[in-house]
Amino acid sequence: NTASPQQIPTGIESTATLVVLPTVTLTPAPTAVPYEQLIPQGWKQHRTDLIEIWLPSDYRKTAIKDLVVLDKRVVVELTLSQTPTETSLYHLYVIIASEPLQGDSLDSHLEISAVEATATPTTFRLVEQQDVLLNATPAIRLLYEGKSTDNVDVNSLIFVVLDGNTVWYVEYWTQINQFYNNLETFEKSILTFRPVK
Repeated sequence: NTASPQQIPTGIESTATLVVLPTVTLTPAPTAVPYEQLIPQGWKQHRTDLIEIWLPSDYRKTAIKDLVVLDKRVVVELTLSQTPTETSLYHLYVIIASEPLQGDSLDSHLEISAVEATATPTTFRLVEQQDVLLNATPAIRLLYEGKSTDNVDVNSLIFVVLDGNTVWYVEYWTQINQFYNNLETFEKSILTFRPVK
């Protein structure tokens, strides 16, 4: 009695199976807040043909010969100062300057500037550098500390902003305690800086 060969399945039978594909989640670009909403109440506009910025109403235009941290090849557009008061013993300075872009980005520009700056001795040292967004505009935030010409401990906060082929520097400079007492003001003010179109 011979057994008949059994049928061996040769193929895999397909069945309908629901497959859930992973969803691609895009990180939305930051949405800029309307410019007018960035201006604190009671602040005063400072404007030139090229830029504008807002600061508390007690800042005035001034002439500053020593730019402290900024390289000497920059073109100074605007210098402002808040004079000492009973609660603020030191001047607070805001210096806005520009220069043509070197390299192909802000990072490469700063690298080139750093190499060139090593030839000039300075009493300031860079203690922090970070990429930031200023109301959806990419920028670089630099924090320097050092000694002023009259041997006062000072800090300088510089925001570097690219506008086309122009690099803008907005520097906030004062004595170290005054600096930290006014840091929130500086952080609000930089959001109001913009090139005039």
